[in-house]
Amino acid sequence: MNPADDPTEDQGSHPEPMETPSDLSPTDPDQTQAGPRVTSAEPSKSSASLVGCRLGEYQVLRKLGRGGMADVYAAKQLSLNRDVALKVLRKQFAMDEAYVKRFRREATAAAKLNHPNIVGVYDVKQVEDQYFIAQELIDGANLREHLDRRGPLDADEGVRVLMAVGQALEVAAEAGITHRDIKPENIMHSSRGEIKVADFGLARLGPEPGRSHAELTQAGLTLGTPRYMSPEQIQGRQVDSRSDLYSLGVTMYHLLTGRPPFEAEDPLALAVMHLHETPPPIDKARGSDDLPPWLVTVIGRLISKMPEDRFQSASEMLDVIRSETGEGSGGWSGGAVAATTRLQRASALARRRQRRRMLRIAACVGLPLIAAVAGIAMAARSPRPDVATLLSPTEVVQAESVEAQWIEAVRRSDAAGWKAVMEYFPPELNATNQEYANRARIQLGRYLIEQKQYREADRVLDQMLADPSLRGIYQVTALILRSQVAKARGDSTSLATLRQRLTNQISKLKSSNPQQASILGDVFSDREMMEIGVTLDET
Repeated sequence: MNPADDPTEDQGSHPEPMETPSDLSPTDPDQTQAGPRVTSAEPSKSSASLVGCRLGEYQVLRKLGRGGMADVYAAKQLSLNRDVALKVLRKQFAMDEAYVKRFRREATAAAKLNHPNIVGVYDVKQVEDQYFIAQELIDGANLREHLDRRGPLDADEGVRVLMAVGQALEVAAEAGITHRDIKPENIMHSSRGEIKVADFGLARLGPEPGRSHAELTQAGLTLGTPRYMSPEQIQGRQVDSRSDLYSLGVTMYHLLTGRPPFEAEDPLALAVMHLHETPPPIDKARGSDDLPPWLVTVIGRLISKMPEDRFQSASEMLDVIRSETGEGSGGWSGGAVAATTRLQRASALARRRQRRRMLRIAACVGLPLIAAVAGIAMAARSPRPDVATLLSPTEVVQAESVEAQWIEAVRRSDAAGWKAVMEYFPPELNATNQEYANRARIQLGRYLIEQKQYREADRVLDQMLADPSLRGIYQVTALILRSQVAKARGDSTSLATLRQRLTNQISKLKSSNPQQASILGDVFSDREMMEIGVTLDET
């Protein structure tokens, strides 16, 4: 994770943007980054907590940025008269022993990486209650800034970036380090024309603010940036270097087309798209056929859903690139490679169709609070479980975070999966767990109704409605599901009572939050509402 890369966060503490060059040629040496750009502008008082202070042998000069878990400063290492960037762990993380241990362990591992395409880590220190990393200060801009200001890279630039990042990942894999947050913001271009990957070993430590809501995860998550995450990382499974290769593929797709392969405002919807959706071919998304066919093939293979379908190592990918670029002056081979591209696309599409067993949550785009609710209709219409699903173990493995646990529950779509969200991440611990527990209870109730386990569904939903702090949208959804149970059981007395409660709650929701109320018509059909005797338009 590069906490300071996002110029949209903490605008008050960032200098005004500077112009960048039109290509990847050397940049203005006044544009200095350790992630963010640096100018001579004075930082605001609110951001200058350590400016002018000494941290051991480091004199803090100015603040560069603020991220999800660290503040970043330009500093001078006095003993060597060397300019460095200091990443200082924020107080709330410094008070957590687990974060501190991981911060030290992983930063120490990253410091062992010595390669021209990796931002160097010089030191890991503690001075009193301050924990920080001293690392190389880079002149230049990150590739997201370059993309935003100058548009997509051309083929030559793309190949150079792909090679450079691939070489960085190759060295990291040899050292047993997985980056976990490869993205344009974490790839720097120095004033000397070097491509460098930042923040090895830090990506797993904490949440990161993003350029839009799509790059935000709930507080306390450790998933990286959903826009670039691999399917296995989304699911909370163990990852290896092939996960970084997937993120590199998504990054290259973004840099070469100007847009990522998947776009959604809600992190959950975006994550599930990585699990199930197929992006447009990169050459079609680019709107031009100027990319060499072999490059299209390489990137397509990098973003394969299954790790075994990708390159198995950065070295394997680099061998392919070198063999292609080494032919002739341009190195852009066609013919057989173009045929291979078409064949691989057809094969990949066939594999994806076979693997699609679960719901898609396209309805979840926007309105993150409603994402789980909008999934009800999709889940209810999903096919019956196949034999493999029916024979899957009832025990659910605990994921690294509550959102990863939720994604696993979405993938399974069974009672064990939904219950695991609440069991492994108790709702009473924090607000994030509570939110996902409510989502899981709704989905569990829906699943039990589908299985005709009406008594258990009633118990789950009734327990949920007993919570006085339950949000309005969840109250309405739970009441609709309970009404469906009463209808299915032929309990007209309960149905009449529930109908009155439901009518009142919908009216309240329309008054307090019309945006939330409006989605009910997309989640529950007119027929479903008429069956329980409630019409949304009349409430």
